[in-house]
Amino acid sequence: MSFCKDFGKDKVIFATKEDHEKPSTVELPETERAPGLILANGEINWNCPCLGGMATGPCGVEFREAFSCFHYSEAEPKGSDCYDQFATMQECFARYPTVYNKGGQEDDDDESKDATNLLGTQSNVDTVDQMEETNKSSDSNNEKPTEDKSKS
Repeated sequence: MSFCKDFGKDKVIFATKEDHEKPSTVELPETERAPGLILANGEINWNCPCLGGMATGPCGVEFREAFSCFHYSEAEPKGSDCYDQFATMQECFARYPTVYNKGGQEDDDDESKDATNLLGTQSNVDTVDQMEETNKSSDSNNEKPTEDKSKS
């Protein structure tokens, strides 16, 4: 028969061979699904990783005000009454260009990867074009003597 012994915050369970011969009767609780951007009660989940830290950055207050205005907006089109909040948020973003990547430019690493991919793609296209031209010229060289023989 098994028994338990407490060691401070730890609990050690000693199991016998007989305990392991029968299937376990332990039932684990079902895991709760992680909340998304909008909670079940309709409120915004500011801790959602999908916001990418925007709610807590240097312009977090401005972002939360603009996003809240849009979320709760009943204007048609949605959010059209939030112009001032979004303008304030954009002004804040402009004060922190290194954080919010002013101008929407990609990171240097991404640009170099894209350039490499384009160069690789272009060289592949050139190579294929050269191969096709070589094949066409060799085909036409092979066809001419045949045509000449048939005409003679």
